[in-house]
Amino acid sequence: MADDTHVMWSIGQIATRDSVSKAAVSKAVKKLAEDRPDTPIERGLQGQVLKVSLAHYDHYRQRHVNPAKATAPIRSVGSSSGPSIDPTDTFEEARRQAEWLKVGRERIRHQEDIGQLLRRDRVEEAQRTIGRDIQNIIRRLQNKADEIALAVSKEGVHGARVELRRIAFELGNEIADRLAIVADEAAEADELVEGEDS
Repeated sequence: MADDTHVMWSIGQIATRDSVSKAAVSKAVKKLAEDRPDTPIERGLQGQVLKVSLAHYDHYRQRHVNPAKATAPIRSVGSSSGPSIDPTDTFEEARRQAEWLKVGRERIRHQEDIGQLLRRDRVEEAQRTIGRDIQNIIRRLQNKADEIALAVSKEGVHGARVELRRIAFELGNEIADRLAIVADEAAEADELVEGEDS
């Protein structure tokens, strides 16, 4: 939900500012809402987007859209340039919006710098990969049945406990090693979104 500190613009206002179609802006806002569900967006009764935080929109495009394929200018998050002045706005209102936009962009840049912003699709993909790898390791537990049976035949319940503790330690190390590999293979930064026409 939006608050007074966000400069909220409609799809039409953004389309006019960037000289692109409303459909192109709507497509970008849809991707923004999917990747960043916490984005301040005002919605109508049927769930349609009425207004979106301009700072969040500009930040998303600057971070995830390939400038070579974008038809609208990519506005820098750290930029002090404010929204274009609508003739119907007073000078004070335009200045207020420009200042709040600057604050919003700086807040988003700071959140990104300290690692508070994560792409939901990437987090969910990582969770699926990790879950699948852990399941594959745990499924091999049945292959340890002979070792457990041997421990029971030699030392009874105590032998089973010792052997299970050893197997748990071994599986834990395998899981930790696999997670380290997944982390090493992960990209340092998100790639630009290809084919973005907004």
